[in-house]
Amino acid sequence: MKIFKTTAFIIGSIIGAGFASGKEIFEYFAKYGICSLFFVIPLFFFMYFFVYIFLRFGKKIEDTQLKTTNQALCKNWKLFNKTFNPFNLILFFTFLILSSAMFSGLVALFETYFPNGSKFIYFLIAIIITIFLLSCSFKVFEKISNIIVPLIIICIILNVICSLSSGNFVTNFGITNILPLPFLSLAYASQNAFFASFVITKLGKNLNINESKKVSFFVAGIICLLIILGILCFLFNPKLAYSEMPFAEVAIAINPIFSVIYAIILFGSIITTYATSITSLKEYFKSKKKYSNTILMLMFVVLLSLLDFGKIIGYLYPLIGAFGILYLYKIYTYDKKNTLNFNKQAKNLK
Repeated sequence: MKIFKTTAFIIGSIIGAGFASGKEIFEYFAKYGICSLFFVIPLFFFMYFFVYIFLRFGKKIEDTQLKTTNQALCKNWKLFNKTFNPFNLILFFTFLILSSAMFSGLVALFETYFPNGSKFIYFLIAIIITIFLLSCSFKVFEKISNIIVPLIIICIILNVICSLSSGNFVTNFGITNILPLPFLSLAYASQNAFFASFVITKLGKNLNINESKKVSFFVAGIICLLIILGILCFLFNPKLAYSEMPFAEVAIAINPIFSVIYAIILFGSIITTYATSITSLKEYFKSKKKYSNTILMLMFVVLLSLLDFGKIIGYLYPLIGAFGILYLYKIYTYDKKNTLNFNKQAKNLK
């Protein structure tokens, strides 16, 4: 049960607006056509490895707070001193981008289901939801994740089945150069592990090595399965390539009841990821002036969300993937060095 709950919580932190809407799957994989299916295989190994690194790292450090973690990573990095830690800056922009994407995703969801409504009202609702999320505990979102993850799998399967009936199978979307795909597989895995790093390191404290391996395997396997299904959905229904929320539009086309169900599930998947990112971002706005800092943080999130949901995913997410690779490399070397030191100490005791 612990394995299932931990796996569901991590996946719930990863499956946000970009993934559950299908937009992220298209931008990283499906737009390259049928060839993208083959690059899901290395993605599985990347995802497994990265999640496992974070789980082990969370087990080994005493304090999983972001700034403490970053200080540990740069402890022996002579290029930087205590006053300036590059990872604090990288993580700040990472969680700001992710929070803005989730905020924009909420607005896009409202616009998809209520196209005639006021965008200003949708922004106000998203702000109210953000304030509410900041007051909730992690346990609430853990319970939501346990429900959302199985349902999102079922819904994506139904979307694929409905797409099969369209009869418009395509092998590509006009993009013949597949050279970016190996990098995108690596960037996508590091990006998602990086996005959920705050959650993964905290969860790693309660897992042993075998449990960490199992959780990493299930997280990687389920994410890759959903991506394969998502790619097939686009290949059989190429019109979805032009949509901001492709999977939501498929759900709307099926029938009204399923449309409402998918809207609720999509909303749940957005807020679980949003809660993780906004809680992590809040650490960079801590001071005695609590309310003024919350307002300042909201201003940053709202302003960046004006870039548009699709553009944030298409242009800023890959950048975060590159940051994630650097961050994971530092964690890997930190973990390896500590393991060697531990083995030396054990030998000396003998």
